[in-house]
Amino acid sequence: MKKNCRKVIAALLMLTMLIVFASCGKPEAKNTASIGTNTKTGVTDNGSKEPVSTENETKPAEQTAEDEDPYPAFDFGGRTIKVGIWWDYYYTSAHTKITDDPGMSNAETAQMKLDNVRRIEKKYNCRIEYVNLGWNGIIESINTSIAAGSPECDIYLTDLQFGIPAVANGLAQRLEDIVPEYSDLFGKQVVLKPLETKELGGTYLFAEQGIPMSGIYLGYNWTMMEELGLEDPQELYKKGQWTWEKFREYAIAGTRDTNNDGMIDVYGFGGVFPDLVNGLMMNNNGSIAAGKQEGLSSKETVEVFELINQMYNIDKSARPWNAEDWNDNLLAWSDGKVMMWTAQAWALKQEADAALQEGSELPFEYRIVPYPFGPSSDKKVYSPVSGNWYMIPVGVKDAGKVFQIFEEFMNWHKGDTSLRDDPSWFESCFQRLEDVEMAYECGKNLKLDLWMNLPGFDFGETIWWPIVVNKDKTVSQAVEAAKPVLQDALDAFWKK
Repeated sequence: MKKNCRKVIAALLMLTMLIVFASCGKPEAKNTASIGTNTKTGVTDNGSKEPVSTENETKPAEQTAEDEDPYPAFDFGGRTIKVGIWWDYYYTSAHTKITDDPGMSNAETAQMKLDNVRRIEKKYNCRIEYVNLGWNGIIESINTSIAAGSPECDIYLTDLQFGIPAVANGLAQRLEDIVPEYSDLFGKQVVLKPLETKELGGTYLFAEQGIPMSGIYLGYNWTMMEELGLEDPQELYKKGQWTWEKFREYAIAGTRDTNNDGMIDVYGFGGVFPDLVNGLMMNNNGSIAAGKQEGLSSKETVEVFELINQMYNIDKSARPWNAEDWNDNLLAWSDGKVMMWTAQAWALKQEADAALQEGSELPFEYRIVPYPFGPSSDKKVYSPVSGNWYMIPVGVKDAGKVFQIFEEFMNWHKGDTSLRDDPSWFESCFQRLEDVEMAYECGKNLKLDLWMNLPGFDFGETIWWPIVVNKDKTVSQAVEAAKPVLQDALDAFWKK
Protein backbone atom coordinates (compact mmCIF):
# COMPACT_ATOMS: atom_id res chain seq x y z
CA MET A 1 0.00 0.00 0.00
CA LYS A 2 1.43 3.34 -0.95
CA LYS A 3 1.65 6.27 1.41
CA ASN A 4 -1.05 8.28 -0.32
CA CYS A 5 -3.41 5.31 -0.08
CA ARG A 6 -2.80 5.09 3.63
CA LYS A 7 -3.57 8.77 3.97
CA VAL A 8 -6.87 8.32 2.20
CA ILE A 9 -7.74 5.53 4.62
CA ALA A 10 -6.64 7.69 7.52
CA ALA A 11 -8.80 10.53 6.24
CA LEU A 12 -11.83 8.30 6.30
CA LEU A 13 -10.94 7.08 9.78
CA MET A 14 -10.41 10.57 11.11
CA LEU A 15 -13.66 11.71 9.54
CA THR A 16 -15.48 8.88 11.27
CA MET A 17 -13.88 9.80 14.59
CA LEU A 18 -14.83 13.44 14.25
CA ILE A 19 -18.40 12.57 13.29
CA VAL A 20 -18.80 10.53 16.43
CA PHE A 21 -17.04 13.01 18.68
CA ALA A 22 -18.33 16.23 17.20
CA SER A 23 -21.90 17.37 16.93
CA CYS A 24 -22.10 17.42 13.18
CA GLY A 25 -23.21 14.00 12.10
CA LYS A 26 -24.25 10.43 12.59
CA PRO A 27 -21.90 7.71 13.89
CA GLU A 28 -21.61 4.17 12.65
CA ALA A 29 -24.66 1.99 12.94
CA LYS A 30 -22.87 -0.44 15.22
CA ASN A 31 -19.78 -0.38 17.40
CA THR A 32 -17.78 -3.53 17.96
CA ALA A 33 -17.88 -5.42 21.22
CA SER A 34 -14.16 -6.05 21.48
CA ILE A 35 -11.16 -3.78 21.35
CA GLY A 36 -9.67 -3.04 18.00
CA THR A 37 -11.04 -5.79 15.82
CA ASN A 38 -9.95 -3.44 13.05
CA THR A 39 -8.24 -0.09 12.73
CA LYS A 40 -11.50 1.73 12.26
CA THR A 41 -12.78 0.59 15.64
CA GLY A 42 -9.81 2.21 17.31
CA VAL A 43 -10.75 5.56 15.76
CA THR A 44 -14.50 5.71 15.94
CA ASP A 45 -14.74 4.56 19.51
CA ASN A 46 -11.88 6.68 20.95
CA GLY A 47 -11.54 4.03 23.56
CA SER A 48 -15.23 3.30 23.95
CA LYS A 49 -16.81 -0.06 23.14
CA GLU A 50 -20.30 -1.29 22.41
CA PRO A 51 -22.08 -2.29 25.63
CA VAL A 52 -22.48 -6.04 26.01
CA SER A 53 -25.13 -8.15 27.73
CA THR A 54 -23.95 -9.63 31.01
CA GLU A 55 -24.11 -12.40 33.62
CA ASN A 56 -23.42 -12.21 37.33
CA GLU A 57 -23.63 -14.90 39.93
CA THR A 58 -20.83 -13.37 42.00
CA LYS A 59 -20.56 -10.17 43.92
CA PRO A 60 -19.50 -7.51 41.37
CA ALA A 61 -18.21 -5.01 43.91
CA GLU A 62 -16.16 -7.55 45.89
CA GLN A 63 -15.64 -10.60 43.65
CA THR A 64 -14.59 -12.64 46.68
CA ALA A 65 -16.62 -15.83 46.36
CA GLU A 66 -18.38 -17.36 43.42
CA ASP A 67 -21.54 -18.14 45.37
CA GLU A 68 -21.95 -14.62 46.79
CA ASP A 69 -24.67 -12.45 45.31
CA PRO A 70 -25.16 -8.94 46.68
CA TYR A 71 -28.30 -8.38 44.64
CA PRO A 72 -31.52 -9.43 46.39
CA ALA A 73 -33.97 -11.15 44.07
CA PHE A 74 -37.41 -9.62 43.54
CA ASP A 75 -40.40 -10.17 41.30
CA PHE A 76 -40.60 -7.45 38.63
CA GLY A 77 -43.99 -8.69 37.52
CA GLY A 78 -42.97 -9.68 34.02
CA ARG A 79 -41.94 -6.09 33.18
CA THR A 80 -39.80 -5.45 30.11
CA ILE A 81 -36.76 -3.22 30.64
CA LYS A 82 -36.18 -1.31 27.41
CA VAL A 83 -32.77 0.06 26.48
CA GLY A 84 -32.68 2.60 23.63
CA ILE A 85 -29.64 2.51 21.35
CA TRP A 86 -28.87 3.13 17.67
CA TRP A 87 -27.73 -0.30 16.47
CA ASP A 88 -28.83 -3.93 16.70
CA TYR A 89 -27.73 -5.48 19.98
CA TYR A 90 -27.06 -9.09 21.01
CA TYR A 91 -28.11 -10.82 23.23
CA THR A 92 -31.53 -9.94 24.72
CA SER A 93 -34.75 -11.69 25.65
CA ALA A 94 -35.64 -11.80 21.96
CA HIS A 95 -32.80 -14.23 21.22
CA THR A 96 -32.84 -17.99 21.72
CA LYS A 97 -29.54 -19.15 20.21
CA ILE A 98 -26.08 -17.69 19.83
CA THR A 99 -26.30 -17.79 16.04
CA ASP A 100 -29.01 -15.13 16.23
CA ASP A 101 -26.07 -12.74 16.12
CA PRO A 102 -24.81 -12.83 12.51
CA GLY A 103 -21.50 -11.35 13.64
CA MET A 104 -20.88 -13.84 16.44
CA SER A 105 -17.17 -14.71 16.60
CA ASN A 106 -16.66 -16.23 20.06
CA ALA A 107 -19.08 -19.05 20.80
CA GLU A 108 -18.01 -19.40 24.43
CA THR A 109 -18.63 -15.80 25.47
CA ALA A 110 -21.74 -15.60 23.28
CA GLN A 111 -23.21 -18.56 25.16
CA MET A 112 -22.31 -16.94 28.48
CA LYS A 113 -24.18 -13.79 27.47
CA LEU A 114 -27.24 -15.70 26.29
CA ASP A 115 -27.28 -17.90 29.40
CA ASN A 116 -27.10 -14.74 31.47
CA VAL A 117 -30.22 -13.39 29.78
CA ARG A 118 -32.14 -16.50 30.79
CA ARG A 119 -30.82 -16.26 34.37
CA ILE A 120 -31.79 -12.60 34.72
CA GLU A 121 -35.27 -13.33 33.33
CA LYS A 122 -35.78 -16.11 35.87
CA LYS A 123 -34.34 -14.29 38.88
CA TYR A 124 -36.36 -11.10 38.42
CA ASN A 125 -39.34 -12.24 36.33
CA CYS A 126 -38.53 -9.64 33.68
CA ARG A 127 -37.44 -9.26 30.08
CA ILE A 128 -34.55 -7.30 28.58
CA GLU A 129 -35.20 -5.54 25.30
CA TYR A 130 -32.84 -3.34 23.29
CA VAL A 131 -34.63 -0.97 20.93
CA ASN A 132 -32.78 0.25 17.84
CA LEU A 133 -34.21 3.76 17.54
CA GLY A 134 -31.59 5.04 15.12
CA TRP A 135 -29.36 8.07 15.75
CA ASN A 136 -32.00 10.72 15.09
CA GLY A 137 -34.72 8.58 16.63
CA ILE A 138 -32.97 8.27 19.97
CA ILE A 139 -32.48 12.03 20.15
CA GLU A 140 -36.15 12.61 19.34
CA SER A 141 -37.25 10.00 21.88
CA ILE A 142 -35.19 11.62 24.63
CA ASN A 143 -36.44 15.12 23.84
CA THR A 144 -40.12 14.24 23.46
CA SER A 145 -41.13 11.15 25.43
CA ILE A 146 -39.23 12.03 28.60
CA ALA A 147 -40.44 15.62 28.59
CA ALA A 148 -44.00 14.31 28.18
CA GLY A 149 -43.60 12.23 31.34
CA SER A 150 -43.70 8.85 29.58
CA PRO A 151 -40.17 7.84 28.59
CA GLU A 152 -40.15 5.38 25.72
CA CYS A 153 -37.19 3.52 27.24
CA ASP A 154 -36.05 2.75 30.77
CA ILE A 155 -32.41 3.35 29.83
CA TYR A 156 -30.90 5.33 26.96
CA LEU A 157 -27.43 5.12 25.50
CA THR A 158 -26.29 8.62 24.64
CA ASP A 159 -23.49 10.38 22.86
CA LEU A 160 -22.20 13.28 24.94
CA GLN A 161 -23.52 15.82 22.47
CA PHE A 162 -27.10 14.93 23.41
CA GLY A 163 -26.50 13.15 26.72
CA ILE A 164 -25.15 16.22 28.48
CA PRO A 165 -27.97 18.52 27.29
CA ALA A 166 -30.50 15.91 28.43
CA VAL A 167 -28.94 15.94 31.89
CA ALA A 168 -28.73 19.73 31.91
CA ASN A 169 -32.42 19.96 31.07
CA GLY A 170 -33.46 17.71 33.92
CA LEU A 171 -34.30 14.65 31.82
CA ALA A 172 -32.05 12.16 33.64
CA GLN A 173 -32.24 10.75 37.17
CA ARG A 174 -29.42 11.47 39.60
CA LEU A 175 -27.71 8.14 40.21
CA GLU A 176 -26.77 8.89 43.80
CA ASP A 177 -30.51 9.00 44.55
CA ILE A 178 -31.43 5.65 43.02
CA VAL A 179 -28.43 3.33 42.90
CA PRO A 180 -28.41 0.67 45.67
CA GLU A 181 -25.59 0.99 48.18
CA TYR A 182 -24.28 -2.46 47.25
CA SER A 183 -23.87 -1.53 43.58
CA ASP A 184 -20.63 -1.84 41.66
CA LEU A 185 -21.02 1.63 40.12
CA PHE A 186 -20.07 3.46 43.31
CA GLY A 187 -17.97 0.56 44.59
CA LYS A 188 -15.02 -1.05 42.86
CA GLN A 189 -16.35 -0.22 39.40
CA VAL A 190 -15.50 -3.59 37.91
CA VAL A 191 -18.70 -3.64 35.83
CA LEU A 192 -19.73 0.01 35.33
CA LYS A 193 -18.11 3.41 35.67
CA PRO A 194 -19.75 6.78 36.43
CA LEU A 195 -19.20 10.02 34.54
CA GLU A 196 -18.67 12.71 37.14
CA THR A 197 -20.19 16.04 36.13
CA LYS A 198 -19.49 18.53 38.92
CA GLU A 199 -21.20 21.33 37.03
CA LEU A 200 -24.46 19.36 37.19
CA GLY A 201 -24.27 18.61 40.90
CA GLY A 202 -24.12 14.83 40.73
CA THR A 203 -23.69 11.74 38.61
CA TYR A 204 -26.20 11.08 35.85
CA LEU A 205 -24.34 9.13 33.18
CA PHE A 206 -22.59 5.77 33.35
CA ALA A 207 -20.87 3.33 30.99
CA GLU A 208 -19.51 -0.16 30.81
CA GLN A 209 -16.12 -0.46 32.43
CA GLY A 210 -13.22 -1.48 30.23
CA ILE A 211 -9.59 -1.02 29.36
CA PRO A 212 -8.63 2.68 29.76
CA MET A 213 -7.55 3.10 26.14
CA SER A 214 -9.09 6.49 25.43
CA GLY A 215 -6.09 8.47 26.62
CA ILE A 216 -4.14 10.89 24.43
CA TYR A 217 -0.36 11.24 24.44
CA LEU A 218 2.65 12.43 22.51
CA GLY A 219 4.54 10.10 20.23
CA TYR A 220 8.25 10.57 19.72
CA ASN A 221 10.97 9.24 17.44
CA TRP A 222 13.31 7.71 19.96
CA THR A 223 15.91 6.87 17.31
CA MET A 224 16.12 10.53 16.37
CA MET A 225 16.29 11.68 20.00
CA GLU A 226 19.01 9.15 20.79
CA GLU A 227 21.08 10.39 17.86
CA LEU A 228 20.73 13.93 19.24
CA GLY A 229 21.83 12.79 22.70
CA LEU A 230 18.53 13.70 24.33
CA GLU A 231 17.26 12.01 27.47
CA ASP A 232 14.21 9.77 27.05
CA PRO A 233 11.06 11.83 27.77
CA GLN A 234 9.62 8.86 29.66
CA GLU A 235 12.50 9.13 32.12
CA LEU A 236 11.93 12.87 32.43
CA TYR A 237 8.24 12.19 33.10
CA LYS A 238 9.07 9.68 35.83
CA LYS A 239 11.29 12.27 37.50
CA GLY A 240 8.62 14.98 37.24
CA GLN A 241 10.74 16.95 34.77
CA TRP A 242 8.60 16.60 31.64
CA THR A 243 7.45 20.22 31.53
CA TRP A 244 6.50 22.75 28.89
CA GLU A 245 10.00 24.19 29.07
CA LYS A 246 11.54 20.79 28.37
CA PHE A 247 9.01 20.09 25.62
CA ARG A 248 9.85 23.38 23.94
CA GLU A 249 13.59 22.72 24.34
CA TYR A 250 13.23 19.31 22.69
CA ALA A 251 11.13 20.73 19.85
CA ILE A 252 13.83 23.30 19.09
CA ALA A 253 16.55 20.64 19.20
CA GLY A 254 14.62 18.41 16.80
CA THR A 255 14.08 21.15 14.20
CA ARG A 256 16.85 20.77 11.61
CA ASP A 257 18.03 21.05 8.04
CA THR A 258 19.31 17.49 7.69
CA ASN A 259 20.50 17.70 4.07
CA ASN A 260 22.11 21.15 4.23
CA ASP A 261 19.98 22.67 1.48
CA GLY A 262 19.04 25.69 3.56
CA MET A 263 15.52 24.40 4.21
CA ILE A 264 14.18 22.85 7.42
CA ASP A 265 13.08 19.31 6.61
CA VAL A 266 12.54 17.89 10.11
CA TYR A 267 10.57 19.71 12.79
CA GLY A 268 10.60 19.07 16.51
CA PHE A 269 6.83 18.78 16.68
CA GLY A 270 3.90 18.19 14.36
CA GLY A 271 0.38 16.82 14.59
CA VAL A 272 -3.33 17.65 14.70
CA PHE A 273 -4.60 20.50 16.85
CA PRO A 274 -7.53 18.88 18.75
CA ASP A 275 -5.24 16.49 20.61
CA LEU A 276 -2.52 19.11 21.08
CA VAL A 277 -4.96 21.61 22.59
CA ASN A 278 -6.61 19.01 24.84
CA GLY A 279 -3.30 17.52 25.92
CA LEU A 280 -1.68 20.81 26.83
CA MET A 281 -4.83 22.40 28.27
CA MET A 282 -6.01 19.53 30.46
CA ASN A 283 -2.50 19.03 31.83
CA ASN A 284 -2.38 22.71 32.70
CA ASN A 285 -5.65 22.75 34.67
CA GLY A 286 -7.40 24.61 31.88
CA SER A 287 -10.69 24.17 30.04
CA ILE A 288 -12.58 25.77 27.17
CA ALA A 289 -16.18 24.61 27.50
CA ALA A 290 -16.26 22.41 30.60
CA GLY A 291 -19.14 24.28 32.21
CA LYS A 292 -21.66 27.02 31.60
CA GLN A 293 -19.05 29.79 31.55
CA GLU A 294 -16.45 30.01 28.82
CA GLY A 295 -12.91 29.07 29.82
CA LEU A 296 -11.25 30.36 26.69
CA SER A 297 -10.05 33.51 28.41
CA SER A 298 -8.88 31.81 31.62
CA LYS A 299 -5.23 32.19 32.59
CA GLU A 300 -4.59 28.44 32.25
CA THR A 301 -6.04 28.22 28.74
CA VAL A 302 -4.41 31.41 27.49
CA GLU A 303 -1.08 29.95 28.63
CA VAL A 304 -1.70 27.04 26.25
CA PHE A 305 -2.31 29.36 23.30
CA GLU A 306 0.80 31.35 24.15
CA LEU A 307 2.88 28.17 24.09
CA ILE A 308 1.40 27.15 20.74
CA ASN A 309 2.11 30.62 19.37
CA GLN A 310 5.68 30.40 20.70
CA MET A 311 6.34 27.07 18.98
CA TYR A 312 4.65 27.82 15.64
CA ASN A 313 5.47 31.48 15.15
CA ILE A 314 8.54 32.36 17.23
CA ASP A 315 10.64 29.23 17.72
CA LYS A 316 9.31 27.85 14.43
CA SER A 317 9.90 24.40 15.90
CA ALA A 318 6.39 23.15 15.05
CA ARG A 319 5.80 21.94 11.51
CA PRO A 320 3.70 24.53 9.60
CA TRP A 321 0.03 23.57 9.56
CA ASN A 322 -1.17 22.16 6.25
CA ALA A 323 -4.67 23.61 5.89
CA GLU A 324 -5.28 21.58 2.73
CA ASP A 325 -4.42 18.11 4.00
CA TRP A 326 -5.38 17.00 7.53
CA ASN A 327 -3.52 13.72 7.16
CA ASP A 328 -0.31 15.41 6.17
CA ASN A 329 -0.37 16.88 9.68
CA LEU A 330 -1.49 13.63 11.28
CA LEU A 331 0.93 11.24 9.55
CA ALA A 332 4.07 13.32 8.97
CA TRP A 333 5.73 11.39 11.80
CA SER A 334 5.84 8.12 9.86
CA ASP A 335 7.88 9.81 7.10
CA GLY A 336 10.36 11.06 9.69
CA LYS A 337 9.32 14.68 9.16
CA VAL A 338 8.75 15.39 12.88
CA MET A 339 10.42 14.21 16.07
CA MET A 340 7.34 14.49 18.33
CA TRP A 341 3.69 14.31 17.36
CA THR A 342 0.09 13.97 18.57
CA ALA A 343 -0.03 10.18 18.71
CA GLN A 344 -3.11 8.02 18.29
CA ALA A 345 -2.95 4.26 18.83
CA TRP A 346 -4.68 3.35 15.58
CA ALA A 347 -2.41 5.59 13.51
CA LEU A 348 0.72 4.12 15.10
CA LYS A 349 -0.43 0.65 14.16
CA GLN A 350 -1.68 1.65 10.72
CA GLU A 351 1.65 3.14 9.66
CA ALA A 352 3.73 0.34 11.18
CA ASP A 353 1.56 -2.31 9.51
CA ALA A 354 1.65 -0.47 6.18
CA ALA A 355 5.44 -0.43 6.26
CA LEU A 356 5.45 -4.19 6.84
CA GLN A 357 3.09 -4.68 3.91
CA GLU A 358 5.60 -2.84 1.75
CA GLY A 359 8.28 -5.29 2.84
CA SER A 360 10.05 -3.27 5.50
CA GLU A 361 9.65 -1.76 8.95
CA LEU A 362 9.50 1.85 10.03
CA PRO A 363 13.15 2.93 10.05
CA PHE A 364 13.02 4.17 13.62
CA GLU A 365 11.73 3.24 17.07
CA TYR A 366 8.72 5.17 18.31
CA ARG A 367 7.63 5.62 21.90
CA ILE A 368 4.95 7.62 23.74
CA VAL A 369 4.85 9.95 26.73
CA PRO A 370 2.07 11.98 28.42
CA TYR A 371 1.61 15.59 27.39
CA PRO A 372 3.99 17.76 29.44
CA PHE A 373 2.89 19.48 32.63
CA GLY A 374 2.21 23.20 32.28
CA PRO A 375 2.92 25.97 34.80
CA SER A 376 -0.60 25.69 36.28
CA SER A 377 -0.69 21.88 36.31
CA ASP A 378 -1.65 19.80 39.34
CA LYS A 379 0.88 17.17 38.14
CA LYS A 380 -1.77 14.60 37.21
CA VAL A 381 -2.18 13.22 33.70
CA TYR A 382 -5.56 13.89 32.06
CA SER A 383 -7.29 13.01 28.82
CA PRO A 384 -10.68 14.09 27.42
CA VAL A 385 -13.85 12.10 28.05
CA SER A 386 -15.27 10.43 24.98
CA GLY A 387 -17.52 7.54 24.02
CA ASN A 388 -21.12 6.60 24.77
CA TRP A 389 -22.87 6.82 28.15
CA TYR A 390 -26.11 5.44 29.59
CA MET A 391 -28.74 7.41 31.48
CA ILE A 392 -31.98 6.50 33.27
CA PRO A 393 -34.63 9.08 32.36
CA VAL A 394 -36.89 10.93 34.72
CA GLY A 395 -40.27 9.22 34.85
CA VAL A 396 -38.97 5.65 34.94
CA LYS A 397 -40.69 3.81 37.79
CA ASP A 398 -38.66 1.73 40.24
CA ALA A 399 -35.48 3.20 38.75
CA GLY A 400 -33.31 1.65 41.47
CA LYS A 401 -34.55 -1.82 40.57
CA VAL A 402 -34.06 -1.11 36.87
CA PHE A 403 -30.48 -0.11 37.54
CA GLN A 404 -29.83 -3.17 39.71
CA ILE A 405 -31.07 -5.55 37.02
CA PHE A 406 -29.08 -3.74 34.32
CA GLU A 407 -25.85 -3.74 36.32
CA GLU A 408 -26.18 -7.45 37.02
CA PHE A 409 -27.03 -7.98 33.34
CA MET A 410 -23.80 -6.21 32.36
CA ASN A 411 -21.68 -8.52 34.52
CA TRP A 412 -22.10 -11.56 32.27
CA HIS A 413 -18.39 -12.29 32.77
CA LYS A 414 -18.87 -12.67 36.55
CA GLY A 415 -15.97 -10.37 37.32
CA ASP A 416 -13.55 -12.06 34.93
CA THR A 417 -12.80 -8.93 32.96
CA SER A 418 -10.39 -10.78 30.67
CA LEU A 419 -13.49 -12.23 28.99
CA ARG A 420 -14.77 -8.71 28.30
CA ASP A 421 -11.54 -6.83 27.71
CA ASP A 422 -9.31 -8.06 24.91
CA PRO A 423 -6.11 -6.00 25.03
CA SER A 424 -4.41 -7.70 22.08
CA TRP A 425 -5.23 -5.09 19.43
CA PHE A 426 -4.45 -2.12 21.63
CA GLU A 427 -1.15 -3.59 22.78
CA SER A 428 -0.17 -4.30 19.16
CA CYS A 429 -0.18 -0.55 18.49
CA PHE A 430 3.02 -0.09 20.48
CA GLN A 431 6.55 -1.41 20.26
CA ARG A 432 7.30 -1.90 23.96
CA LEU A 433 5.43 -2.98 27.07
CA GLU A 434 6.49 0.26 28.76
CA ASP A 435 4.56 2.23 26.14
CA VAL A 436 1.44 0.09 26.57
CA GLU A 437 1.54 0.77 30.30
CA MET A 438 2.07 4.48 29.62
CA ALA A 439 -0.94 4.53 27.28
CA TYR A 440 -3.12 2.91 29.95
CA GLU A 441 -1.89 5.47 32.46
CA CYS A 442 -2.89 8.32 30.13
CA GLY A 443 -6.45 6.99 29.95
CA LYS A 444 -7.19 6.74 33.67
CA ASN A 445 -8.07 10.34 34.52
CA LEU A 446 -10.67 11.79 32.16
CA LYS A 447 -12.00 15.34 31.97
CA LEU A 448 -15.18 16.53 30.31
CA ASP A 449 -14.84 19.50 27.97
CA LEU A 450 -17.40 20.13 25.24
CA TRP A 451 -15.44 22.43 22.94
CA MET A 452 -15.05 19.78 20.23
CA ASN A 453 -18.79 19.01 20.02
CA LEU A 454 -20.36 22.34 20.83
CA PRO A 455 -22.76 23.61 18.13
CA GLY A 456 -22.14 27.21 17.17
CA PHE A 457 -18.47 27.29 18.09
CA ASP A 458 -15.65 26.48 15.67
CA PHE A 459 -12.29 26.45 17.46
CA GLY A 460 -10.34 26.09 14.24
CA GLU A 461 -11.98 29.13 12.70
CA THR A 462 -11.84 31.35 15.79
CA ILE A 463 -8.50 30.41 17.39
CA TRP A 464 -6.32 28.05 15.36
CA TRP A 465 -6.54 29.75 11.98
CA PRO A 466 -6.00 33.34 13.22
CA ILE A 467 -3.01 32.36 15.38
CA VAL A 468 -1.34 29.46 13.54
CA VAL A 469 -2.47 29.48 9.90
CA ASN A 470 -3.26 33.06 8.87
CA LYS A 471 -1.18 34.58 11.67
CA ASP A 472 -3.33 37.72 11.52
CA LYS A 473 -4.21 37.92 15.24
CA THR A 474 -2.27 37.82 18.46
CA VAL A 475 -3.37 35.36 21.13
CA SER A 476 -5.17 38.07 23.09
CA GLN A 477 -6.92 39.38 19.96
CA ALA A 478 -8.09 35.91 18.93
CA VAL A 479 -9.32 35.09 22.44
CA GLU A 480 -11.21 38.38 22.78
CA ALA A 481 -12.90 37.86 19.43
CA ALA A 482 -13.80 34.23 20.12
CA LYS A 483 -14.93 34.63 23.74
CA PRO A 484 -18.45 36.01 23.07
CA VAL A 485 -18.99 33.44 20.30
CA LEU A 486 -18.16 30.63 22.69
CA GLN A 487 -20.33 32.06 25.48
CA ASP A 488 -23.30 32.40 23.13
CA ALA A 489 -22.83 28.78 22.07
CA LEU A 490 -22.67 27.67 25.70
CA ASP A 491 -25.77 29.67 26.62
CA ALA A 492 -27.69 28.01 23.80
CA PHE A 493 -26.34 24.59 24.71
CA TRP A 494 -27.32 24.77 28.36
CA LYS A 495 -30.55 26.67 27.88
CA LYS A 496 -33.60 24.79 29.17
